Amino acid sequence: MLALAKGRRRVVELGTGTAWSAIALALDEHERAVISYDPSVREQRDAYLALAGRDARARIELRAEPDSAGPHDADQAAQMLFVDSTHDRPSVLAAFAAWQHALAPGAVVAFHDYGHPEYPGVAEAIDELGLDGRESGGLFVWRAP
Repeated sequence: MLALAKGRRRVVELGTGTAWSAIALALDEHERAVISYDPSVREQRDAYLALAGRDARARIELRAEPDSAGPHDADQAAQMLFVDSTHDRPSVLAAFAAWQHALAPGAVVAFHDYGHPEYPGVAEAIDELGLDGRESGGLFVWRAP
């Protein structure tokens, strides 16, 4: 995932969980801002965020909203979208629909758990969307035109 994010300063993550991905993305490049959406807060999240340090933590914005909420009016276009929230087909379709118009030209979209036997909805949604991309380490990677 970090290789896909290389050089991208505006990253959106759908599904904060414990915030490990958001933290890794913020620590990887000091100019990167990460916005992470998740209406649920996991117990360990704040402890992990505290370990990230002030600089990285200052560049992570947490939004207690569902992945399908889409961007706020003042948000800049996302250069990378990491979809790792609800893994059922309807939810993946709704999340992508909410964010597709908010992608910068050439943005990378990475769908987590593609091909995972417990989450067939991810692959089903990608098939339905007709996205032309590639699998890489459990991610389906698509680039916006």
